[in-house]
This record gives sequence, C-alpha cells and structure tokens, in this order.
Amino acid sequence: MEALAGEKPGVVKTHLRDMIIVPEMVGSQIAVYNGKTFNQIEIKPEMIGHYLAEFSISYKPVKHGRPGIGATHSSRFIPLK
Repeated sequence: MEALAGEKPGVVKTHLRDMIIVPEMVGSQIAVYNGKTFNQIEIKPEMIGHYLAEFSISYKPVKHGRPGIGATHSSRFIPLK
C-alpha cells in the first residue's frame, strides 16, 4: 500500500499484538487482531512506547452475577426462594 509523501496509508491489519508503537506510526489507522475480530485503532502520540495489544482487548470482561447452585462450595448455604 503506497501513500503520497506526508500522507498515511489506509487501515493496516495485523496480528502482531506484541509490536511496540514507534513515533513513525503516529496518525496511522491499525486494525489489531484480538483472536476473533480486528479492532481498529488510531495511533496517537501518547501511545508511543506501548504495545498494540494494550489497545485491543482479547477477552470479554467478567460480569459477576448472583451465585447460583453449584457456583461455589458455599452456595449451598444460600436460601432458595
């Protein structure tokens, strides 16, 4: 993908989550693979020195609900309604 002088190319897809962001990448659009989809991020100056993986979460955060039967050993003491 060629870009004119002073311009950044379009979105670049990558699987390299361990790549460190360098100053030459500022302003670029990069799509980072998280194991399922590509998350598009725009590189900003404050991201320099960080890994691409820090901006593309690869897991779904746990949302803890109420404990149910079999959830833990102590769940047998929770009264059923």
